[in-house]
Amino acid sequence: MHSVQEEKDHRRFLKQTIEHYKLGKYFPEELILLAKSDPVSFEWMRHTEHGTIVFLMSATCSACNMDLVISFMSSHPGFNYCILFEGNQESVEDLRKELDPEVRIHRCETAKLQTQLQVNAVPYAIVLNKVGQAVGADIFDKMANLNRAAAPLIRVYNNLNPDK
Repeated sequence: MHSVQEEKDHRRFLKQTIEHYKLGKYFPEELILLAKSDPVSFEWMRHTEHGTIVFLMSATCSACNMDLVISFMSSHPGFNYCILFEGNQESVEDLRKELDPEVRIHRCETAKLQTQLQVNAVPYAIVLNKVGQAVGADIFDKMANLNRAAAPLIRVYNNLNPDK
């Protein structure tokens, strides 16, 4: 038999909603990624050739599938990529060895990001156009979800680069 408190906790969990990154919003020029650390510049995202996809991932998240992210990046090499990864320094270094050196990887605390990005979920993708404005954002656990979130950026890229 469940206690009354357990029932209340269960209902509170069910009422929790996922906060989504607001489309049209510009990605912050700076973020504080870890407690007691200096801000990290993301100003470069406002000056890209075709746009950037930012992945919010965590080493402790069972739904965070790096193979899915790697497959997506391989399928769409024309974009810039940034991974904000919650994990220990060793797991971040292992990830760096596995990925293309062009992919920017930053260690972070998702609780720190939540207050700055107003996103409370992982795995999550924020899709930015070439001036750093959000054109897509969503949680993803399958390639279809990731392709749907990135569809506006993929469509523009394919229209501008019909031979690729």
